[in-house]
Amino acid sequence: MKKNICCAVILAALMFPLMALASKKVGTPKCWTVPAVFTGDEQVSFYYDVTDVGFPEGADLYLWAWQPSEPDAGNGDNSSEFAKLEYLGNNIYRKTMVPTQYFHVDAAVFEDANWPGFWQQLKTKRDDLWSTEFAAPDSRSEFQDFKTSGAAFRFVSGRKSAGFTDKFTLDEPLTVLFNPDVYKLGDRTMTEIAKDANFVQFGVHSGLNDWTIQQTLDVWRPACLEKTEVKKLSNGLYAWNVGIPSEYYASNPNDAGSTTPTELADADYKAAFQLENMTYLVVEVIRNATGGNDWGANSGDQIQKAGTATPYPDPVFTLFPSRVSAKDILTLTREYNERTAGELSYTITAGQKNITGTMAGVRDKRQATVNLVKELKGIEATELHIVVTKANGQTVVDTTVPLVIPDK
Repeated sequence: MKKNICCAVILAALMFPLMALASKKVGTPKCWTVPAVFTGDEQVSFYYDVTDVGFPEGADLYLWAWQPSEPDAGNGDNSSEFAKLEYLGNNIYRKTMVPTQYFHVDAAVFEDANWPGFWQQLKTKRDDLWSTEFAAPDSRSEFQDFKTSGAAFRFVSGRKSAGFTDKFTLDEPLTVLFNPDVYKLGDRTMTEIAKDANFVQFGVHSGLNDWTIQQTLDVWRPACLEKTEVKKLSNGLYAWNVGIPSEYYASNPNDAGSTTPTELADADYKAAFQLENMTYLVVEVIRNATGGNDWGANSGDQIQKAGTATPYPDPVFTLFPSRVSAKDILTLTREYNERTAGELSYTITAGQKNITGTMAGVRDKRQATVNLVKELKGIEATELHIVVTKANGQTVVDTTVPLVIPDK
């Protein structure tokens, strides 16, 4: 008998570390990319919103991917540093990479119709918290659709999960695609112009709201050429990667790494700015006789109408019923919570009694129901003092409501 007990104790001791490290699966992040669309051999940033997913706020998170390859194979209980995400605050993380380099595969893999996609999970360093499996966005279908459309250009704005649009906004990713066999500068296509002996690159001279805020094409400045370049992609298309328009138009590159801010760099100006359109010219940059750069052929003034951004609403706290008695079932609701609010806790003080609990739900709506008939039985009180706090302890609601005499 003693032998059996000893064996059981030893077995429990051996199992304890495994039990302590048992993994737990949480929710699914929201994912988008900058540029909005991309090929596998160019730099891209994957952004992850882990609001309501279940990770602790600001925790170190790592990428665990197995398509098109598994770069961190065998390290599920000790993720490698190269797989670590950058925390940007407000529950947003970023992973910047060149996919061909990160996954050690050819660019053709990312264009293959049979490729399953960027299947992955986010996880903590050890084998304790894992997100649900999900596929990060790739751009095969967008490129194929554009190629077969016969269109000369296409504005691609937003996030794939919500559906791309040509109505760009200030704070959503924007890429402009060009079909070089169709898009013309003057009477020649981009394909024809790129064969010129003095051809350097294509660039864009552009502005917002009829040139009110400009990103000029200063062809003598290397940093400006790099920023405004219309780049040829490995799939044969050309792309102008604006990124986030409010950031793109916040400054103009100067010499020696310096920049000149525009009005859009001012937070108050940006908040009041009403985006209407983008005006732009696609320009051939050529080498002149003295070896410098000049403007060559251009598309002439073009204009693209903007969309309207819908801001996330401010938080709203409500009680039901609005007139509360000790005979009611009270419902606390807080909608449109802060991104990092996390689980909300409440304390209701009635006389000498404190009623506590949590408000279940997600960022858009968290709610709790309290049976006052039960909780206030035998309690003398004329009012309820209600305090709601975020996960970090910060108070977001502090209000007092009178207790009315219930109707007979």
